[in-house]
Amino acid sequence: MKKFSAPIILSLFLILGTSYYAISQCNAFTKRKCLPVLKPFQHNGLLNSVSLSPGESAALEMTFYVDTDYRLAVCNDERLGDVNFKVLRKDSSVVFDSKKFGNPKSWDFTVNSTQQYFIEVFVPNSKNKTNLDEMGCVSVLAGYKKN
Repeated sequence: MKKFSAPIILSLFLILGTSYYAISQCNAFTKRKCLPVLKPFQHNGLLNSVSLSPGESAALEMTFYVDTDYRLAVCNDERLGDVNFKVLRKDSSVVFDSKKFGNPKSWDFTVNSTQQYFIEVFVPNSKNKTNLDEMGCVSVLAGYKKN
């Protein structure tokens, strides 16, 4: 059986601890700053958040059900600037692109049939070169109202 050295174990705990801390910080940010954006829609209960730096992107898949009105909200740390988001079908066709509408923070819609969409968020590169290494929280939330 191999013995692990103390520096390796310490490094592993620091990496895992830092990741957990970043996730909990993002969840706290989401609850405090982002949930109010969904009003008057009811939050679906899922907290989808990630820490991103300028130039990075993330994607997630969500299901939307027929006969329901939705609000999709993308909320981010102000130091990241305007975050772009796209909603895509499974065939990669674009349903909504925030960049084409002046980067709104939310989009209200209704689906004609139950659909799975991919939501992609992208943090543009910073014009301020000193902020390129800065990370910030980006959250994607869905709210609903039954018709």
